[in-house]
Amino acid sequence: QDAGADALELNVYYVASSPWEESSDVEQRYIDLLKTLKEDINIPINMKLSPFFSSIGHMVKRLENAGADGVSLFNRFYQPDINIHSMSLQHSLHPSSSQESLLAMRWIAMLYQRVGCSLGATGGVHTGEDAIKLLLAGADVVHLCTALLQKGPELLTRVIEELEEWMEEQNFQTLHEFRGRVSQLS
Repeated sequence: QDAGADALELNVYYVASSPWEESSDVEQRYIDLLKTLKEDINIPINMKLSPFFSSIGHMVKRLENAGADGVSLFNRFYQPDINIHSMSLQHSLHPSSSQESLLAMRWIAMLYQRVGCSLGATGGVHTGEDAIKLLLAGADVVHLCTALLQKGPELLTRVIEELEEWMEEQNFQTLHEFRGRVSQLS
């Protein structure tokens, strides 16, 4: 905030690995962290969530009620792998694919206009078509990471061009005209 940021995305990376930790306690960690930050920060806070909550919609509503300005769906946890020759854990990072965006698309479509906070889509956005689908579901914003690492920043120009070409074909002037058109409420 002091450095001039317009907003903060809080990427909470907590894996509840204890079988004795209750789901309500896991959720409360997120709420408490958000509330603590909201006491000291005046800029908008966006919470990046994993898909591993028993009720995504309820969790988003709880975060919204605690002051979250938005949520990003979904964080990808690094998955461990096992090296069978050394019989040890090894770190494994697999690039995302467009198919992974379907999970965020599903939940954004269900949450669109049912929550008041901003809905961001992350994970598996590689093309203009991926971005269009997420906007049709109701996303306010889409995030790209793996695709940019693989293809470089010039990919942004291509994604924007694909979006603009599609909008022209469909006779849309603004994103607002089609955002959420394929949401659950629609």
